[in-house]
Amino acid sequence: MNDLTYTPAADENQEPDAYLPLHTMSYRRRNEPRSVKWAYGLFWFTFVLFFVGTGSGKLWDRIWHATRRFDTFWSPPHFFVFVVTASTGALVAILALTPSLRIWFGPSVRLPRIPFRVPAALLILGSGLALLCITIILDNFWHSAFGLDETQWSMPHDMLGWCWFTIIFGFAACRIAFRHYRPLSWFTNIVIAVLVIEFMCPPMLGPFYLNYSPHLLHALANLPVVRTEPDAQHMYRIYLNHGLTRQTCPLFIPQVAFFAGAALALLRCMDRRLRIFLVAPLCWTCFIATRNLYTLMLLHYHGASHPLDILAVAWHEPSIWVPAPLLVAAVAFELCRRCGLRNQVCYIICGVVFSCCTFAIWHTTFWMILLVPPAIGTMLIGARIGSWFYSMLSQPTPDKLATFLLIFCAQIPTFQGVIDLILRRTTP
Repeated sequence: MNDLTYTPAADENQEPDAYLPLHTMSYRRRNEPRSVKWAYGLFWFTFVLFFVGTGSGKLWDRIWHATRRFDTFWSPPHFFVFVVTASTGALVAILALTPSLRIWFGPSVRLPRIPFRVPAALLILGSGLALLCITIILDNFWHSAFGLDETQWSMPHDMLGWCWFTIIFGFAACRIAFRHYRPLSWFTNIVIAVLVIEFMCPPMLGPFYLNYSPHLLHALANLPVVRTEPDAQHMYRIYLNHGLTRQTCPLFIPQVAFFAGAALALLRCMDRRLRIFLVAPLCWTCFIATRNLYTLMLLHYHGASHPLDILAVAWHEPSIWVPAPLLVAAVAFELCRRCGLRNQVCYIICGVVFSCCTFAIWHTTFWMILLVPPAIGTMLIGARIGSWFYSMLSQPTPDKLATFLLIFCAQIPTFQGVIDLILRRTTP
């Protein structure tokens, strides 16, 4: 069978592969061309290379900064992440440039000055990787031009977060494009959902992603190597003087409600089955809580050096490790939906529940309860953004991708980069 003519039936009334009898699916698998297997295998190799390489590089980077002075941008962890990103981009380029491989990645689009049509899913993935390489170089320039005391609102740091989210979005779009040949299992759906939530959170929350409380910032600022770095000390003074923590900043509750609305809407669009809609937030919550508790042990927070010490500290200070109550919001939304309420009403009630739980975990003064009404509004806006994200995931087009890159990878980081520079210039 010719690889270039083997395509799945495009009839909308055709029975989905996920519901076909097992013997039919086995027959298809035995008779499919070798290029499908190569494309699918190379896709997973690319994903593992990027995810494992970037994850280990970021962990290495944290340990490096916690134990060594930051004297050059091109430290071994930074250089390692850049090489992994460039290698992943080269593999994606191979997939896009090889006709027998790219035809399996879903609908294609025509691009200016390119003589062949490019799969939209690969276009999202390749754009994220290319922009990430550019952003890493921009980060080096930003450090050189404005110093090393940049916050998480600096232009390159915010762009890095959105680039990683774009890349994960591209991987998810590629895997969804393969559903005609490799049906999506419930486990795969959960993995995709958890990855999308996790990589959406840092750029949407900015400094609040890691700045849980002033106590935690003081612990980080008093690490032996950090105490000797003036730029790092200035960065922590910016956070502490301006109260840029979950406990002290009035922006946090509305901003995290925006993230929750986008995450819930995206999850609902990706898979409405209860075991996906609730298990994905549960897995994300367990992952974040475990990671935060491990971080406290690494910091020897309040002298904690083994797990039993950490449990005692965590019991008394939930504000320094408890994740955003996304699971509670998902349960509230599902209960409202089962009561027959409209989606918008479900999000309003969900916004009240979520913001009240957030207030209970991180508030320092009672007046912060007044942030609940604006948080309801930001959750509704976030839900619309999450639905739009899914439209780009399921039916990607160059226009949608260009809009996403312009707004989230350029305009928002530029605006927040101005805020970062103002904070750095006005904080002694």
